Amino acid sequence: MANLSSTVIAQALGDQRKQRLLLLISLYLIGALVIYFYIYDILVLTILALTFWYAYDHIKAYTRDCLDPQGKYVYITGCDSGFGLEAAKAIRDLGFGVIAGCLDDNSPGAIELKARPWVKKIEVVILDVSNEASVLACAREVKDICRDQGSLWAVINNAGINCMGPAELVTMEMFHRCAEVNLFGAIRVIKSVLPLIRQAEGLIVNVTSERGFNPWKDSSPYCATKFGLEAFSACLRREMEVFKVKVITVAPGEFAGATSIAKQKMNEQLIEKLLQSRSALSLQEQQEAYTKESVTDISARIEAAVKKSCSSCEPVVSVYIDAVLNADPKRCYLIHGFKRQCLDPLIILARCRPFIPEKVVHVVEKILFSILG
Repeated sequence: MANLSSTVIAQALGDQRKQRLLLLISLYLIGALVIYFYIYDILVLTILALTFWYAYDHIKAYTRDCLDPQGKYVYITGCDSGFGLEAAKAIRDLGFGVIAGCLDDNSPGAIELKARPWVKKIEVVILDVSNEASVLACAREVKDICRDQGSLWAVINNAGINCMGPAELVTMEMFHRCAEVNLFGAIRVIKSVLPLIRQAEGLIVNVTSERGFNPWKDSSPYCATKFGLEAFSACLRREMEVFKVKVITVAPGEFAGATSIAKQKMNEQLIEKLLQSRSALSLQEQQEAYTKESVTDISARIEAAVKKSCSSCEPVVSVYIDAVLNADPKRCYLIHGFKRQCLDPLIILARCRPFIPEKVVHVVEKILFSILG
């Protein structure tokens, strides 16, 4: 009896597979016929749609309604170098008040910002986004500054760190550290000043990454935090609509050469930690699963990315400016990196990924990088 029922179940499963196969073949044939007979129409419509979208984007950028920056403060984290430092100076020069959060009081960014003339003064606060006490202390300073001189219009969560490596070799300490800065750090800062933002009906700018859309090999710690920040931003956006507070995400492409996120010293420390984790494996696993060359190659890949990347902060800073100055900013800014500052395959993939079947993603990646990379 048991053998008979097993045979019936196996036959039923076989019939289901055949039906699914026939259905898939039918769908592919219909799709192929549609493309064959209407290929030129599809191409023309695609080109027209892309042209319209590109033109609309540029027309909207040139006809934007700008806000009056007087009496409005912008709180920016991660101003020790890179995007944060350049954004603090550029936004202050527009007339906004700027509160710059720096991790190190003696960093080049902190020293430069504190040395600015009084008429272009930037308030510098010492901020460690991974430390609750530091975040709350800075929030009190922000509140005092805004109470005396204006309102807190925007917070830009710019602070971030990189962490790469195979998930099996990345220690939990490394996962925690990356999440404390990139994800929980942003959440801490937002929660600490959210009442001020609500009162001003201002905005929150969370800096994510194209890796908040593209899950890359050996990037699970970084990608997890950026995917998480994208999800948090989407949830918070819906919560804040009733308060007329805008929540915006900024996802840069390849800009490793413009920031301190991929410094050689940091890369060396990263590889050292990964090699330490590797040493805990058996000799067989070290030879077969994770060779020393495969681990040290991560550093070479980071250096190659730095060479290809855009070395200027200007494209990202321009987006920060548009976000805080534009009366109707975008919900999400995807910024092309690479040296040519256009046709960044990482950004193109981020835009297209939701429509690409998972089984062929790696093929699309190879094609994109062979043409544009």
